[in-house]
Amino acid sequence: MRFALTEEQRDFRDAVDSLLRDANGIAAARAWAAGDTKPGLAIWRGLAAIGMHSLAGEYPVELCAAIERVGYHAAPGPYPESLAVATAHPEAREQLAAGAIATTAVPPIAPYAPNADIADLCIPPADPQPVASLDPARSLFPVSGLPPHPDLVFDTAALLTAAQLLGLGRAALDMTVAYAKQRVQYGHAIGEYQAVKHRLADAHTGLEFARPLVFAAALSADPGDVSAAKAAASDAAYRAARAALQLHGAIGYTDEYDLSVYFKKIRALHSAWGSPSFHRDRLLRHIGDL
Repeated sequence: MRFALTEEQRDFRDAVDSLLRDANGIAAARAWAAGDTKPGLAIWRGLAAIGMHSLAGEYPVELCAAIERVGYHAAPGPYPESLAVATAHPEAREQLAAGAIATTAVPPIAPYAPNADIADLCIPPADPQPVASLDPARSLFPVSGLPPHPDLVFDTAALLTAAQLLGLGRAALDMTVAYAKQRVQYGHAIGEYQAVKHRLADAHTGLEFARPLVFAAALSADPGDVSAAKAAASDAAYRAARAALQLHGAIGYTDEYDLSVYFKKIRALHSAWGSPSFHRDRLLRHIGDL
């Protein structure tokens, strides 16, 4: 399947990208992990001001394109969860479109509401005691009970998490391609070696195969398509992150290097809103029901 954004969709995506690039999402993610949410919340309000949050429930393709850029720039905050609440609860959309933050969870597959400590609205209510997260900017809070319209909330959050993973994986890959052109071993840039080229090409192919699945799911809103998208995007982003770590060597594991921010986010979102194995099983069951 070939999916191409319209000119208007590309323009909006590019506006989101420009805002995030100027705001320095990586720095905001680092600050959030250290307990300072101000830069991340400024990004959140900026995206709300240009209308991203207003897309919930009406413009899923544009929303996926925007959230992919959120992932690419590693901006912190519960974007998939907040937009899932806005999609499932039209009465809350005006508040969220104005910059309020929401979060949600759907136990047992997604039992934790991310960033409930800073959310204006948490559906269902969360326990005040967080549990450890692989992403230090993504605190997790257990919830009891289900939100209204749990299937819609789950599928929306899973789809947007898939889009976010596409952006995260692409950023990790782009960073690695640039590094491979600069890092010299035995008199040659490591990017000249065939084994390195193959590893980067495999990561690129995985992300490009996952992309049309994400946008097909945005168009169809079919649970099977959502599961196909989430499984493919999780696997592709994780493959890109592993390739990035291997090709960077020891520097890729250091907290001071930006790749570590992407890797932690990819690891956290890989199984968020359903692991790849969960979604593959769900897709098979969906196909069997057709």
